[in-house]
Amino acid sequence: MRRTGLLTAVLALAVAACGPDVVPVAQLDWAAPVKPTPAPATQLPRLQVSGTALVHADTGKPLKLRGVNVCSLEFDRDGANWKLGADGSAVLRVLADRARWHANVVRIPVNQQWFLEDQAYVARVERLLDQANDLGLYVLLDVQWEVGRTLEPYSLNILERPTFGPGNTTEAFWLAASSRWANRTNVLYDLINEPHGHRDEASAQAMQVLVDAIRIRDQATVLVIGGPDWAHSVAYYGAHPLRGPHLLYSAHQYLPYDAADGFQARFVDASKSVAVIVGEFLSDAEHADYARALVDAVEHSEVNGWLPWAIGCGFDENADRGSEPFATLAQQMRTLNP
Repeated sequence: MRRTGLLTAVLALAVAACGPDVVPVAQLDWAAPVKPTPAPATQLPRLQVSGTALVHADTGKPLKLRGVNVCSLEFDRDGANWKLGADGSAVLRVLADRARWHANVVRIPVNQQWFLEDQAYVARVERLLDQANDLGLYVLLDVQWEVGRTLEPYSLNILERPTFGPGNTTEAFWLAASSRWANRTNVLYDLINEPHGHRDEASAQAMQVLVDAIRIRDQATVLVIGGPDWAHSVAYYGAHPLRGPHLLYSAHQYLPYDAADGFQARFVDASKSVAVIVGEFLSDAEHADYARALVDAVEHSEVNGWLPWAIGCGFDENADRGSEPFATLAQQMRTLNP
């Protein structure tokens, strides 16, 4: 039966608190028919979640996503760090090169407001999605910044939890993005970067409303759910998973907050009950041992992949040629990625 009009969501208080902990309501018409933009003629196999594993939808074969974040489109409308030219992104070509990084995924942080207001910006993002597909790369498309200007302190740029309704909202972003790109099999939707500022259950309730809304339009794309409290941990979701198929829970790991001796509690244990990925982690020369320890924890567990932060915000695409820990990370991608 066709679902109509506005998504119905339950309005209730999360507990005795009021104000920001009221469960939000999806307000836009997700059931309205749309025409997506043409997808590449040849596409990567669609991924899905089966139990705790990320797998190829057609064969059921597991796939760990090993790649990198590339920053700039969240704070630079032109995305300078991607080094875009007439033939696409030079950075994507280096990442896909089997003799270099040999990544199989790239995370693309974007700006919510620019996406909703600037069609040239949207076309720039789409070009990267489709070039990534052509080069054999999956994409985690991430809502990283909320507004089209830099706010201080930096934390103000990051959404506390999804927002709903018309205008510059997360609901409007994903309605537009899923309308346009549900036919892209290489794209995973990273719903918001790092939920924070609310109790775990309140963050989860807001994420559930957004998941339910997206599933009206797109039942197949994997949805990436950042852990509450700045994504330091996905332990909450290990015990309280959201409803619905094809959900992948993402932890972000940084010092001094996320010491290596806590990896087990923050994301490895949860990977035994839900699908987990480490979507960001600290990776620099000063903390090379930390980056290597994190990747070791992922590779010796059921966690579905890892992506260091970030080309353009800490290192560049040529770091694989000698500096640590990037030479080691690239070597692991070359060895482990199919």
